[in-house]
Amino acid sequence: MRYIRRSGNPNALVAIFLLVLLAIFVGPGMLPNLLPSIIPGADESILCAWLRTGEDRATHQSMIGRTTSNPLSLRVRTSALPGQPGDKLRVTIIITNNSIGTVAIYYNPAQVRLGDDNVSSGLGLVFNAPGNQAQGAGNNGTIPESDIKLLGPRQSCVHHTEWTFEQIPQLGLGAGANTAKAYYRNTSPGIAQVTGTSGQAIYADQGLWVGIVQSEAVTIPIAGG
Repeated sequence: MRYIRRSGNPNALVAIFLLVLLAIFVGPGMLPNLLPSIIPGADESILCAWLRTGEDRATHQSMIGRTTSNPLSLRVRTSALPGQPGDKLRVTIIITNNSIGTVAIYYNPAQVRLGDDNVSSGLGLVFNAPGNQAQGAGNNGTIPESDIKLLGPRQSCVHHTEWTFEQIPQLGLGAGANTAKAYYRNTSPGIAQVTGTSGQAIYADQGLWVGIVQSEAVTIPIAGG
């Protein structure tokens, strides 16, 4: 009599089954937010630097995205405040497009601000900030295409930054309660330039959302607390 050897790992099958159940009961909207709390280092979505670049904005834009008001929201997630050399403070900013249109944002990962001059456009992070960030004055000009990123409908992206134990005093963080808050400001829709082969502009501006949005201020945990 021949014995048939069963292949496969039953534990792996059980894990897959449980993940399917989790996706069904939690729902696609909550699952991305749940994963980082279960799996350290997991992200809700792709890096903002990996988003599609807004090219030829004189002729290529989303009509829904152009007309959507207040489409963006921000969240912040932080590690614990470093307690000893070798530790790091890691901060993640999550940008979400809550609309059903594609929204163009102004984003350059090398120009994310620490602090706020109450004027400059782009993504920023402030520690222990009282009150709200200013709207900023209107500004005209063409925004470089490399700094225009496209957030699809209901899409999120993440930006990471970190500081070493030795850098913490420079951030104004110390003993006691500390908070972190993110903001995104854009003061201009941008002036569109014809770069396509048609030689005719459909849109006079680059269609970036103008305004400011802020995250809730989150408390930075204390190491070992």
